[in-house]
Amino acid sequence: MPPDPVIAVVIDLSDLFLPGPVLASAKISRHILKEIFSSDIWYVYECGQLTETEACGVLSTRYSLDVADLADILQTRVRTRIISQVQGESARNKEQGQRQGHEHELLINNLQPLKFKAKADRKGPLLCGMLNIPQPEYATIQDSISEWALFDHVFVSCQVGMRKPDLCFYRHVLRELGLSDSLERALFVETNPENILPARSVGSHVILHMDTNATLRSLQNILCDPVARGKEFLRVNAKRLHSVTSTGVVIRDNFTQLLVLEATGDRELVYLEEHARSWNFFIGSPLLTTRAYPDDFDTTALALTVLEPSDVSIVQSVLDEIASHLSADGIILADEPGQTYFDTTRPRVDPVVCVNVLALFYKYGRGHELHTTLSWVRDVLRHRAYLNGTRYYAIPEAFLYFLARLLENTSTNGAGLPMHDEFVCLLRERVVERVGLPGDALALAMRLLAARYVGIADVIDEERLREMQCEDGGWKVGWVYRYGKTNLRIGNRGLATALAVRALSDHSSLIKNNERTSPVSESSPPQCNKKYCCVCLPTGTLVELAIRRVLIEGECIVQEDLPTTPSFS
Repeated sequence: MPPDPVIAVVIDLSDLFLPGPVLASAKISRHILKEIFSSDIWYVYECGQLTETEACGVLSTRYSLDVADLADILQTRVRTRIISQVQGESARNKEQGQRQGHEHELLINNLQPLKFKAKADRKGPLLCGMLNIPQPEYATIQDSISEWALFDHVFVSCQVGMRKPDLCFYRHVLRELGLSDSLERALFVETNPENILPARSVGSHVILHMDTNATLRSLQNILCDPVARGKEFLRVNAKRLHSVTSTGVVIRDNFTQLLVLEATGDRELVYLEEHARSWNFFIGSPLLTTRAYPDDFDTTALALTVLEPSDVSIVQSVLDEIASHLSADGIILADEPGQTYFDTTRPRVDPVVCVNVLALFYKYGRGHELHTTLSWVRDVLRHRAYLNGTRYYAIPEAFLYFLARLLENTSTNGAGLPMHDEFVCLLRERVVERVGLPGDALALAMRLLAARYVGIADVIDEERLREMQCEDGGWKVGWVYRYGKTNLRIGNRGLATALAVRALSDHSSLIKNNERTSPVSESSPPQCNKKYCCVCLPTGTLVELAIRRVLIEGECIVQEDLPTTPSFS
């Protein structure tokens, strides 16, 4: 999806508004009728280059048919079209006619308000129609259908002398709409799969209509501002952005509320059970776990970085306690006796928790105390140890997102993270590897935010994230957290929506401006001993594409490995 909004929607009227008649004749077989309506003669007739009399004459000669029989079948087409529209009846059967009438009514009732909403959100759009139809049929129906007032323009084959799927027809429409130089700002809604390729080949966007509800949702997601809709969802559901487990149990927790607060900056959207010192994941009584659920490092670290505690001495005492939980290797949150809880009976390990604790320590100028933990996090990134998720985080994007958060925070608050440039180099390589891979809305939002930090314009996942937006403006639950023992997953629509809104806001600016928001200071280039590290290269170059291919295999190439002319064989 481009940063510039679609300003013209062109709908194929053939089946959506004018269901094709199902014809039968006692004198002409179905097989011959099918041949007639897909013949070059019929196509010329639809383009207005033959009169009805001329068409009947040519067709009768080719198929050895009586002219009167052909004239009768053409008149039946006209009558059937009128019946289909005015009475909602299909020539095939009443049930199909009722179904088509319902779909037709649903489309009409939703297109007009959608058009007005889109115009309120953005400039435009024009709503247009395209139709292959002979002149006699069009002359009969154009005054019979009140819904024509819905469209700003209607392009019909018999008037312009062109028909779908001919490229010239699409180009004519774009030219008439003034979009010859802005092809990507037009959207064609097609009912025939045969028309998809030519419509795309002229440079425009295409939706294949399969179901009216799905088509309306796609149109809403494309035409209306996704960021404004997402913010409205958060506003309407403020204070009720509860988490839910994969089994449907509703959970109230501090952790996701803090993440929503950080993503939006709006305290009115969230509810928190504040703590004077260490924080607990749950708000109120814990669910689906032990009755005495201890405060945890992860929620505490997040709270003390997102919020601004009034008493720094309390924060320092918390840091002292966390720093005392080190493994024999000097890594925080590793095997016994270290743990992610303020409870010596729960030995746990999770690199994402490590990253969040590091962010807290660097914020308060004590990051140097956890240098060994930082080195281990780098190893997790380098060796892709996060690909199957971690103990508490279900998706690999969680590690990449929180790591980007750590790098961004330490680069803006002057904390001076050691190995910062090497981390940026590795993170960019790992984000590139994830582009286009499957994921729910939360995974894609986290991926886009990590990509934004390292300057990657990930248009593939941005478009997919836009397409996932629900009718109410939010995004579906994305699974981010999980119970270590049971693998029960926890997600939150509010968090998925908040991160999606932030990702689309930031990422669209990155694409629109066509510039890289480099996370590395110009005065301090990366020092990772890889002269062709992709963080140092212009986005989208052949060199970067060559590097990406090598990265997928698991290694970053060095100068002598780089071919003068990248080979893709």
